Amino acid sequence: MMVDLQKDRVVRAYGRWAPVYDLLFGRVFCAGRRAAIDAAQNIGGRILEVGVGTGLSLPGYASDTSIFGVDISAEMLCKARERVARLHLTHVEGLAVMDAESLDFPDSSFDVVVAQYVVTAVPHPERALDEFVRVVRPGGEIVITSRIGAEAGIRAVWRRG
Repeated sequence: MMVDLQKDRVVRAYGRWAPVYDLLFGRVFCAGRRAAIDAAQNIGGRILEVGVGTGLSLPGYASDTSIFGVDISAEMLCKARERVARLHLTHVEGLAVMDAESLDFPDSSFDVVVAQYVVTAVPHPERALDEFVRVVRPGGEIVITSRIGAEAGIRAVWRRG
């Protein structure tokens, strides 16, 4: 029950942030996003982006890759779908509402799993990591970026808010 409540809080929070997410966080996470994209493209093939959000990273992938994006927030994915349509991102195979802790893909479905700023946002990160390992092919790569939190000061107050 507690896990469901935690997930519900995450879903509601990202639903509220969806309309302004790009404006507030687009530049903040730009360097990490670029590094994750570059690392994934070094492997190439079929890429799963967990926590794709509004699709900020999708235009950064080369057109010869195949990207499938998942996010727990339907509102965030609505923005991602708008971005895909507006920019004609034909390399985006699909977008779906999905929980990082329970991915609806067969084993070994992807060459690369990318999770940008996700592991710290899920109630049970170890379950999400197990799922990433399950859906990436043997010899594939998992690319994780994360932010460093602040325990004190203005950043800590803002983060807790």
